[in-house]
Amino acid sequence: MAGEAQDSGLSFFLDRGLGSRIVPNALREAGWVLETMYERYGKDDSQRIADVQWIEEATIRGDVLLCKDLAITRNLVEARVIYMSGARIFALAHAGVVGREMAAIFLANEANIVHAAQRVTEPFVFAVGRDGLRRSRLRYPVAGS
Repeated sequence: MAGEAQDSGLSFFLDRGLGSRIVPNALREAGWVLETMYERYGKDDSQRIADVQWIEEATIRGDVLLCKDLAITRNLVEARVIYMSGARIFALAHAGVVGREMAAIFLANEANIVHAAQRVTEPFVFAVGRDGLRRSRLRYPVAGS
């Protein structure tokens, strides 16, 4: 149902891979409350800030994170900060999509994104694709540690 994000009370933070115009503008037009990497950190710093820093800071602020791809689930350092900070992340299942298609995929999954963000209590990363959401395996904690 359209408007779920608007009525949810959720705020979203978009990583640099989602850009600063097309995706955020489309989501805002649909009522999503969000901030981009560029808006929060400025033009220069947004290109230099480490993923572990913005993931932790955005999570502490209570944001739901939207990402361009699932690479952060495979990087042990980033996976650790996701787990330890309790991050809630929705990342595009296919990094090859661009602009309007990225926005369309998030918008098509709006109700499922809001539902998962409000109900799943442990840290998570969901892959968001044309065919819906699927839970993505986080490479932390490492088995046997």
